[in-house]
Amino acid sequence: MILAALILPLEGPTRPDPDGWRGLVYGLLKEIDPELHAAQHNPFSLGLGGALGQWWVRIAFLEEGLYARLSPHLFGLAGQTVRLKEAFQVRAVLQEAHPWAGVSTYPKLFQGQATASLGLQFASPTFFRRKGHSYPLPEPRLVFESLTQRWNAFAPVKVPQEVQEAWERLLVGQFQGRTHHIAPNQDERGVGFVGRVVYYLPKASPTEAQWLQALGRFAFYAGVGAKTSLGFGRVRMFDPLQQERRPDESEQGALTGTVGGV
Repeated sequence: MILAALILPLEGPTRPDPDGWRGLVYGLLKEIDPELHAAQHNPFSLGLGGALGQWWVRIAFLEEGLYARLSPHLFGLAGQTVRLKEAFQVRAVLQEAHPWAGVSTYPKLFQGQATASLGLQFASPTFFRRKGHSYPLPEPRLVFESLTQRWNAFAPVKVPQEVQEAWERLLVGQFQGRTHHIAPNQDERGVGFVGRVVYYLPKASPTEAQWLQALGRFAFYAGVGAKTSLGFGRVRMFDPLQQERRPDESEQGALTGTVGGV
């Protein structure tokens, strides 16, 4: 079962309008599967990033059938002009050669070294819903329950119950980040968080460590927390042993209309 994240680099005069990009994607989705939005878990996530005129938009797929139906439409946009309130040219459609593009499968997510430490970079504001309000802290249980729910909705093999119970033991080993205001708009308001977190699972069994890393790789496609289909919760792994700042780590590449930080 394929997982894929496509990047569409854009050329245009200003920052792309988030509502315009969402409208374009959601219009295509409505044509392909009118009932898609009734699903409990969306089989895709969206994002918007870049700076200084080098903007890009992103759609990641958690379900192979949706990828097979929608990707030809997206690849067909290469070289075309699209209107996201302003006119933009789609310079290319990338499945690789970009840090936020990639293709994998659910079985491949288990490949690689299985350790008890996992580093996650939260690149767009991430939050969880709690009693109708946004909750902006990267608590281990909330992060991994979010990932487990999405995994169980689309993956061919479910997360074992004993592994889910292990998330109660997860600790935050390091946290470099801040809260981030979400600008009031029709979609969401409140506070999220951005930054880097290292999670650690004490006394992890080999199976638990393997699942920890697999879900970390899955986060690249699924996102974490609420409203990932609106650009929130864009996440990727990093090596906890290499804490140097990456060039794009400060990007305000959220499909959110965010402002400032507190």
